[in-house]
Amino acid sequence: MTTAGAEPDKAEAYQRLFGYALGSQAVWIVDIGLKAGLFKALDQAGGDGLTESELAATLEFDRRYTGVWLRAAYAFELIDWRVADGRYRLAANMRALLLDGDDPQFIGGRMQFFAALYEDFKAFPSHLKTGAVWRRGLHDPWLLEALRNTTKPDPVMITEHVLPQIPDLLARIENGGTIVDLGAGAGYAISHYARRFPRARVIGLEYDQASVELMRRDLKAAGLDRRVEVVEGDANKLDHDRAFDLITLNITLHETGGPAEWRNVLARVRRALTPGGAAIVSELPYPDRVEDYRAAPVYKALAGVQIHEAIVGCGMITKSELAELMRAAGFARTRVADQPMATRLVMIGEK
Repeated sequence: MTTAGAEPDKAEAYQRLFGYALGSQAVWIVDIGLKAGLFKALDQAGGDGLTESELAATLEFDRRYTGVWLRAAYAFELIDWRVADGRYRLAANMRALLLDGDDPQFIGGRMQFFAALYEDFKAFPSHLKTGAVWRRGLHDPWLLEALRNTTKPDPVMITEHVLPQIPDLLARIENGGTIVDLGAGAGYAISHYARRFPRARVIGLEYDQASVELMRRDLKAAGLDRRVEVVEGDANKLDHDRAFDLITLNITLHETGGPAEWRNVLARVRRALTPGGAAIVSELPYPDRVEDYRAAPVYKALAGVQIHEAIVGCGMITKSELAELMRAAGFARTRVADQPMATRLVMIGEK
């Protein structure tokens, strides 16, 4: 509401700030709904939905608390409510956006990641003075899980949207090439590659020992351990020559150090590729100019994410910087790939 006599520009600024506060609430309401399984239960109920009491009984939750969440989720248009019988159901498109990790527009993991950033925002004032690094391993473990969940749609984006732009290489992989994912993390990419390309050899390289052990366990449970190799290692020490057809780095390069390390990693990646092979490098699409941070919602989001990246000791690679790094490493036909995710900048470099 605009206060009587308020200056128009001040009233507009107030509404903008109030909108930010509402957005913060929405993130937490989504986070609760995902963590507690509320969205999943409504999805499983189908089009008829559930009443407040039915949802509470299904999940063995307190009815009053369940009703509080339902009203909040309804207010933010995450779920719908039918006046005639008081039944709630997922709003249009919410299943794909919040629950389907294969959908290119899946944002459920990202919403949980935004909620998990509260630790960094709370700590940032003290870090302004010290400049100290607070490694991810010392954060709430949920931050790591949420961060991994943000990458769930990426492997599908790479195989279904980016690789078709390199048709000869795609044919080679479909007939039995070798794929390496550097910074394999939670293993989403290597699992997807193995299923998508059953004739290919798939390797995941990961620096973190705990992640390596988890990937090996998950691959064994999925019956993929004989087809996928997980190697504990440092991308800065990759030491192969003409060994792999495709190497992917998904939100990995900026985590390998600073500019010197980025150049080193990409040079090693190029050397490791077979002739005609390619590297696909996916990064956060940081703009080159400060004034561009107001140009699109994704840039505003990245400005906030950079608080987290700075605290955990990661660097920032802008669009033009990534292109120059790829060219300096000697890649041929470097180009930005067409793909549907605004939160990713994907570059192709061939050998």
